[in-house]
Amino acid sequence: LKNRIIMLPTVTNLSNEGFVSEREVEYYKRRSKGVSLVIVGASYVNKLGKFFINQIGIDDDDKIEGLKRLSEVIRQNGAKAGIQLAMHNPKYKPSDFTKEQLQDFVQNFVEAAIRAEKSGFDAVELHFAHGWFVNQFLSPDTNKRTDEYGGNFEGRTKFALDILREVKKTIPEMTVICRINGSDFTDRGFTIEESVRFAKLLEYHGADALDISSGVSSTSEYHISPMGIGDKPLIGIVKRIKENVTIPVIAIDKLGSVYDWEKVLEDGIADFIGIARGFIGDPDLAEKLIKGHEEDIRYCIHCNQACIAYIQKGLSVSCMINPEVGREKEFEVKTDKPLNIAVIGGGPAGMSAAKYLAKKGHNVTLFEKENKLGGQLNVAKVPPHKQEIGKVIEYLENDLKKYNVKVHLNKKISLQEIKEMPYDKIVIATGSKPAKINLDADINPYMAIEVLEGNIPKGRDIAIIGGGLTGLETAEYLAEKGKKVTVLEMKEEVGEGIYPMVKKLILNRLKELKVDIITNALIKEISGGKLMYTSKDTYKVVKVEDVVLAVGNLPDTEFEELKNENRYYFIGDCKTVASAVEAIRDGAELSLII
Repeated sequence: LKNRIIMLPTVTNLSNEGFVSEREVEYYKRRSKGVSLVIVGASYVNKLGKFFINQIGIDDDDKIEGLKRLSEVIRQNGAKAGIQLAMHNPKYKPSDFTKEQLQDFVQNFVEAAIRAEKSGFDAVELHFAHGWFVNQFLSPDTNKRTDEYGGNFEGRTKFALDILREVKKTIPEMTVICRINGSDFTDRGFTIEESVRFAKLLEYHGADALDISSGVSSTSEYHISPMGIGDKPLIGIVKRIKENVTIPVIAIDKLGSVYDWEKVLEDGIADFIGIARGFIGDPDLAEKLIKGHEEDIRYCIHCNQACIAYIQKGLSVSCMINPEVGREKEFEVKTDKPLNIAVIGGGPAGMSAAKYLAKKGHNVTLFEKENKLGGQLNVAKVPPHKQEIGKVIEYLENDLKKYNVKVHLNKKISLQEIKEMPYDKIVIATGSKPAKINLDADINPYMAIEVLEGNIPKGRDIAIIGGGLTGLETAEYLAEKGKKVTVLEMKEEVGEGIYPMVKKLILNRLKELKVDIITNALIKEISGGKLMYTSKDTYKVVKVEDVVLAVGNLPDTEFEELKNENRYYFIGDCKTVASAVEAIRDGAELSLII
């Protein structure tokens, strides 16, 4: 391999019922320059093992033609081409199948490997991790078989080793990589001690390299680590395995910056740096590094909001910092009629619109009423474990400079001024404002946004009304400052709409901080240092000194009367309140119609 950077496999949901699509070809074409090896993600070896709606398939010879296009476009860019072979179907467990059926599954992997070779791939990766089907056999927690495919360590590893042996025997000239869990991170799952033994067996039976991951579906924070997990969470595990094998080892998962990558290699912890989400956000990552432009790398912020969350919802892969993902050709179009365009509002939607309109060739001027760009991203980066959100502002600011967008800060535009502006098109991106509710209260409540901006309640006992993401993050922020916090939510659960992994982590942290969470709560009255509420028809009281409202946002309506006029385009929260992912994509997509 020409360098130590490997693009790791990810499900993209870009295929067409298992067949390679034009979007998938463009996705890999855009990312394979500068990389030593690209591993195409999670191709299912049989229909039973297909889990994601538009997952790529390698289960039949009719897929070979499309797969050839993929391998060719990767190799034309100077990279070696690999493809991951996988089975995943959580409806089934190891004990659901006969020995004969397991032998058929082994043959499915073998036939898939043959198709990979016929399709021009240089390597296959066998997916033995993440609680997927083969990994379930390895874990004593999920493998309850009592025959030779279960029980002790030798029995639990038999299915995986059978697959490896037969694949290696059938395609001896191809590189065979095994993706394994260093640990399941579950109470009764596969441990690092067993993983070391397994790694040695894989080497003995012909594996050419090991891709070291960890975690199963209930502990996925250990292979798609979010903001709440520190950098390099698996390095200790990778090091243990590397010390016990002689074949190359690939390190993965939230590996930090290029300087961290170099240290991992220099210290002999791993032989290769494996990157997945980083290439979704910055397709040029490897080329920037090779050309000495490390400062231009747009590192993943590990929000998981548009890659992992979208994929698990059956949507195509996307990215907060790169809305072009899977739509590369759409955003290549340049205008032959440059317009003068004003953007009102410098939050995520406005900055994104300004960037993409200018990139297309228009002359863009952006007006922001505050003394800095970023809008509510400046608040979103404040809670604990959310600092990486600040990178989004930094990336967009750099883009505005790159595409020569004129930026005017501290410039509040009135309705009359906007009507008199001499621009061909005007984009309204003025965001949203915190929603309020009527409270029978003898104190004035704080708004969550002002708390996160630094206006900290002076009292110790704080009630937060609203248990969505903002309410929970504000609770953590105040609890870390020594406040006694109670969150009250009117619904049966807090955290509606939060990605499950993120929700699990924040609720665990709030529990450690002794934050009280009350659901089904209807606020009745706040007076005399007490908050009265009912929960399931029971009248209860909470001691409070201050109250914080976190009950969502409403669109800014200052320029509402302009909505039906052709010159004006409304984007982001002032059109429909949504997440930063949607706001940035909304701004980007505007460039496709202007």
